[in-house]
Amino acid sequence: MKYRLIIFLLIIINLFGCANTDLNSNVTVKLPENIIYSGKGLAASAALMGAIGPSGIAIGAAIDIGIGKGIQSKNDKHILRAEIKKAVNVYNSSEVNIIKNIDLEEIKFKQKGSDEFVILLINGVITFSTGKQCIINAKSDENYEFTKLKNKKNYANEIVINKVTAIIKSRRMCQI
Repeated sequence: MKYRLIIFLLIIINLFGCANTDLNSNVTVKLPENIIYSGKGLAASAALMGAIGPSGIAIGAAIDIGIGKGIQSKNDKHILRAEIKKAVNVYNSSEVNIIKNIDLEEIKFKQKGSDEFVILLINGVITFSTGKQCIINAKSDENYEFTKLKNKKNYANEIVINKVTAIIKSRRMCQI
């Protein structure tokens, strides 16, 4: 009799353990090709256009593109994807309507006020197991140090992960 009880309990534990992992393993996270930076380069375009003509606009934009690529080179996309999946799996473990897909279409750091600080803007779509899609248009409430963003390894990832995790936890992304 005791063996039957033990076998029964092991089967129940196995069923509950496997039910959650199967749901969470199918989460996909898509990231944009590039991190975008928008700052003084674009603002300087008008002045450069006045000084050197229409090519001044391209030079100003190229400055910001270069800064964005510099930020991106300090951040590992694989780490960002894995950490977002981890946050989604935590959310999914306690929900019925689980997140199946997160497609971040744009990750943008925009200069705010002085040269010292930037804010984060994220645009994307979250798809649930029911097929419902929710649009993310998030703007950070915090200011982040521009020099730290350019120089510290995986700092942009930390900022994005914290914002995406906060969106998921707060359930502000949409009404389910």
